[in-house]
Amino acid sequence: MMDALRFVPPAGTPLGLADVLCSVAQALTRADTLQRFKEDVRMRAGVRYCDFVSTGRAALTLALLALKTLDGGGRDEVVIPSYTCFSVPSSVVKAGLKVRLADVDPMTLDFAPGALERLDGSRVLAVVATNLYGLPSDLPSITRWARERGVYVVDDAAQCLGGSIGGRPSGTWGDVGLYSFDKGKNVTSIDGGVLVTSSERVAEAITEQVRVLPSCTMVESATHLAKLMVYAALLHPRGYWLPNSLPFLGLGTTAYRTDYPLAQYDAWMAPVGCRLFARLDAITAQRRANADRLNRMLPWGPKLESVPPRPGAEPAYLRFPVLVDPEYRDVVLAALRAHGIGATASYPTAISDVPELRGHLQSDDRETRGGRWPDAS
Repeated sequence: MMDALRFVPPAGTPLGLADVLCSVAQALTRADTLQRFKEDVRMRAGVRYCDFVSTGRAALTLALLALKTLDGGGRDEVVIPSYTCFSVPSSVVKAGLKVRLADVDPMTLDFAPGALERLDGSRVLAVVATNLYGLPSDLPSITRWARERGVYVVDDAAQCLGGSIGGRPSGTWGDVGLYSFDKGKNVTSIDGGVLVTSSERVAEAITEQVRVLPSCTMVESATHLAKLMVYAALLHPRGYWLPNSLPFLGLGTTAYRTDYPLAQYDAWMAPVGCRLFARLDAITAQRRANADRLNRMLPWGPKLESVPPRPGAEPAYLRFPVLVDPEYRDVVLAALRAHGIGATASYPTAISDVPELRGHLQSDDRETRGGRWPDAS
C-alpha cells in the first residue's frame, strides 16, 4: 500500500537542512557570494557578461527591452512557440511588444518544421527558443533562420539549465540567453533570473535596463528566507503531501500575469543558489538517469508516446513530458497521483487561446490551430 504521507513533487530539487543553515550563515558572514555566483555562471556558460535579476520572467522582459532599445523601434514583434509557458508571452507583452506565434510540433515540443520559414519576418525583432521542459530546441536551425533575416535570438533556457545541443550549453546560442532560479527549477534560490551574452553591445543595453531596477528590501529578503525554509521542509516527498493536499494553494496551475515586478536580485539568496549550482552536473545526471529508466519501463504505444530529445541534444529534464491520448489523460493522471506521483497536465491551452492576449497577437490561423498538447509527469 502507498504511504499516504509521501508524494513525489512534479518538479524542483530538494534542499537539505544543511543547505539552508549553511546558506543563511554565508549570507550573514560573506558579502562576495553573489559576485562568485555570477562568475560561476559566466564561466560555466562560457560567456563574457552575466547579470542577475529578480525572476526568470523579469529576465526575459528585460532582455526584450534591451533588444528593443538596440533596434530603435522599427520592429515590434517577437516570435514564440504557439504552445509554451505562459510567462513567455506575458514577458513579451510587458516589454511593450507584440506576440507572433509559430506552430509547434508535438513530437518535439519545438517549432514545427517550416513554421519559421512561413512567417513574415519584416517586423520581427526577436525569436525566442524556449527549450520546453529542459529539452533543447533546435538552436542551430533557429539561429540560422534569424541571422538570414537580421532577427535577434533569445535562448530562453529558464527550463534547461544544464542542457546542451551540439555540445554547446543551452542559454548560450542566442544574442542573449537566460536562466531561471525560481521555485521548482533544477537549481533554485527561490526567485532569480540570469541574463547572459557575449555581445558587448547587448550587454551594455542590458546593464542600462538592470542598473535602474529597485533593490530588494529587507522585508522582501526576509520573505525569501521564510519561503526557502518552507520550500526545504515541504519539497521532499515526505513533506510535499501537505501542500499537495491543499487545493487553495493552486499548485500545478498556470496563470497568465504581467503584474510581476522588475527588480534587482536578492543577494541574500545567492548562497543557496550558488550551493546548488555547484551540484548542477550531479543533479542533471540524476535527472537523465531517471528519464532513461522511464523510457525503458513505460509501455509506449499509440496512446502513450515519448518525446525524445533531438539528435545531438543533452536534456536537462526539468520535467519528463509524455504525450497521452486525450481520452485517457485524466485516467492516467488520476492513477499516477493515487500512487503518490506528482504528474500534472501541461499548460492548459495553446497561447492563441489565452484570453488576456487578445489584441497582442500577430499571427494567422494556420500557425496556431489545434493539435495534441503534451502532458508532463
